[in-house]
Amino acid sequence: MLGLEYLHNSGVLYRDLKPENLLLTDDGHICMTDFGISKEGLESDDDRTATFCGTPEYLAPEVLEGNGYGKAVDWWSFGTLMYEMLTGLPPFYSQDVQQMYQKIMTAKLNIPKTISDDARDLLEKLLIRDPEQRLTEPLAIKSHPWFSVLDWTLLEQKDVQPPYIPPVKSKSDTSQVDPTFTSEEPVLTQIGRASCRERV
Repeated sequence: MLGLEYLHNSGVLYRDLKPENLLLTDDGHICMTDFGISKEGLESDDDRTATFCGTPEYLAPEVLEGNGYGKAVDWWSFGTLMYEMLTGLPPFYSQDVQQMYQKIMTAKLNIPKTISDDARDLLEKLLIRDPEQRLTEPLAIKSHPWFSVLDWTLLEQKDVQPPYIPPVKSKSDTSQVDPTFTSEEPVLTQIGRASCRERV
């Protein structure tokens, strides 16, 4: 939440919010990673881009429509991430990507009965298909009853004790990172190479 708010205030559209891009630091706080498909220069809430990119499970309907989109896509992804953290899967998940796109566009949002009323209310507001109606105002999100136990100021200052501290020996300890990644040879990426497909 705070990461997206900071990026948006800096004119950056993240576009790839998902569990794989949220890491824990050595002191247990969340660190957003992988800004490869982020978009800079969206200063106003009315600024738009039309690049088709992101991870299928977390794409907002307006990205799939291809008519241009703004910062509201990150709040859809935030709702999708929240849903997944509470239930185990994104809300419109399918192994068939085309079917999943169709579900994102048209399927009813089914929230399990085990989800609390406050969480349900927040999910329903974040996962509204119309970006103009979607909950996208950081102050309103932070003041939602589901977040009532959080002190956002203390959290931003990292003065809240994280519930889990990774068992690492130092900031450079990579023992908790999958060897698939730590055994890769580092390769420089060509600057300016397109990561997303531009819509014409």
